[in-house]
Amino acid sequence: MLTTKAITYTLIYVSSANAFLALFELVDPFYFFMFSMMFIVGILLDIRGTHYPPRLLLNIVAIPLTLAFLLQLNFDNLVEPLASALLMLIGIKALEEKRVRDLYQILLLSLAAISVATTFRISLSFLLFFLAELFLGTISLMFINLYAEVGNKRINKELLASYLKVAVVFPILVAILSVPFFVLLPRVQTPLFDIFARKGALKSGIAEEVEIGKVGEIQQDNTVVLRVYGLENLSKDTYWRVSVFDTMEGTRWTTTLERPEPVKFQSGKKAIKYTVVLEPILGAYIPMIDYPITLLHMEGFKREDTHRIEGGVWRARKEIKKPIRYVALSSPSEPYDKASWVHLKVPKGVPKSIRKLAQELGEGRSDTEKLESVKRYFRDNGFKYSLRLDRYTGHPLEYFLFVSKKGNCEFYASTTALLLRLMGIPSRLVGGFKGAVKNEYGDYFIVTNSMAHVWVEAFVGGKWIRVDTTPSYISPAVRKISKIDLIRDSIVSFWYANVVGFSVERQISIIHNLKSGLGTLNLKNLKVFIKEKGDFMLAFLLPPLLIVLYRELRRSPENLYRNMIAKLERKRGAPLRELMPEEILELFKEDASFKNILFITRIYQRHRFSKYGVSKEELREGYRALRNI
Repeated sequence: MLTTKAITYTLIYVSSANAFLALFELVDPFYFFMFSMMFIVGILLDIRGTHYPPRLLLNIVAIPLTLAFLLQLNFDNLVEPLASALLMLIGIKALEEKRVRDLYQILLLSLAAISVATTFRISLSFLLFFLAELFLGTISLMFINLYAEVGNKRINKELLASYLKVAVVFPILVAILSVPFFVLLPRVQTPLFDIFARKGALKSGIAEEVEIGKVGEIQQDNTVVLRVYGLENLSKDTYWRVSVFDTMEGTRWTTTLERPEPVKFQSGKKAIKYTVVLEPILGAYIPMIDYPITLLHMEGFKREDTHRIEGGVWRARKEIKKPIRYVALSSPSEPYDKASWVHLKVPKGVPKSIRKLAQELGEGRSDTEKLESVKRYFRDNGFKYSLRLDRYTGHPLEYFLFVSKKGNCEFYASTTALLLRLMGIPSRLVGGFKGAVKNEYGDYFIVTNSMAHVWVEAFVGGKWIRVDTTPSYISPAVRKISKIDLIRDSIVSFWYANVVGFSVERQISIIHNLKSGLGTLNLKNLKVFIKEKGDFMLAFLLPPLLIVLYRELRRSPENLYRNMIAKLERKRGAPLRELMPEEILELFKEDASFKNILFITRIYQRHRFSKYGVSKEELREGYRALRNI
């Protein structure tokens, strides 16, 4: 039977469930489980029409828990405490006996939860949650108003259909009228719960180190790393500089030089200016086209929190956890930064066969000729690119050079750099990406994980010259980029360009002012105490709440009678709890459900005032009678 109450409550449940799903990855799993259980118990209470926990007790629990969560807010953790507080409040409101104002409050909390989830995300999943809540919130609001006006009445299908039509049209109008707010109000971005969830990032080119023989860890996927705007053409041979490795220890390349180093470039060549939207999967690295000169402008991250280190690498001083946009400048000419003794260091344990090969390739040749002889060796001796390696014995580079002659870019770059150092030429490994794919649907370029690459730079003639001995190779993953993938990414690009605001100075300013105002209230000590003791307080308050819930919800003659009284109060529209059982019977003796009321009352009286107990079967019959009242 369709009634205003049933439809209203169902819509509120679905709207709240949407809020829980939106905040799923923003809340600690323990809290999420606890608050979800509270929400589910609240639904069961409404379905069964049983006695609810005392409202005063729930409010007493809610106040310190809300304070504990909110006082954990800080600039590094704005989302989780707020999301936890909202879910906790929805869970507690679900446990209450719901009046019309409670339904409004639950709907408002659900809308606030969606706001938190979507304010701190920029993925397209924003649309799903936002549009779902827009529809649910609109129709829920209409039915709450209807329920408040007419009470719990049956509703025919024609009236329901008319409400649904309004619920479809109204959100569309709201969405159209909301466009100015999207344009004017920038949002903080954190791509959480992304519908296009990215996989683990490639090890090659973006890791803090490169270890030979870890080919199996390379994941060939097409997750977009960055999008490039403002350039007419980018070839498949475009190199993106991310990291530089200067020291080889055994079979592992690491970075030891971290000093800031201004780099000079050959004058007379026009610099390349372009805009990048970077996804937060490279840690603190900021990729730029070889050869990076400077960052001109940055949004979503403070420009002063970035710096240039040895090797022309740009890094942030802390991990980049959200998409950012920046304008960069790169030079088409090789850099002139100085080489160090580290770039000539050869690790211990290099096989004699590799030393002999280096001697043969470099003997009697100039530095430039040595570079050509190394390139010619890899080009003319049947070397092939492969991600799958045979099982080998001994040194992996020796096996690669003289037996298998196949490997990925890490093997080619490592052996090339090692041979050059054995010849007396300073060299280093550069990790990053190679290539780009034009998205004709948005007139920009994308760089994906599958384009990760490692190459070598050799210091010859006072400058660093790129030496890439890896055979030309296009990852199968790149070939799988379809028109559908490009269309989907063009939607993401449009979303970034027209909806997302990367600059949040206004919000940060507001938060600073709010923080300064709160500081005058002398809450510092209280904040520290609750922040340190918040988990303890939650653990201290939850057990009593669970005990009370158990006592209130378990099946017993007392709860059976209280639930009946609560149901009769709603039916009568007046308080009845002060009346004696016999007065209740006298009041409802003409009611159609009198037999059920009498049966429950006698069970309760026998339990309270007789030496004879109540059997489990009688109790079950009592609850069946309760449902029929």
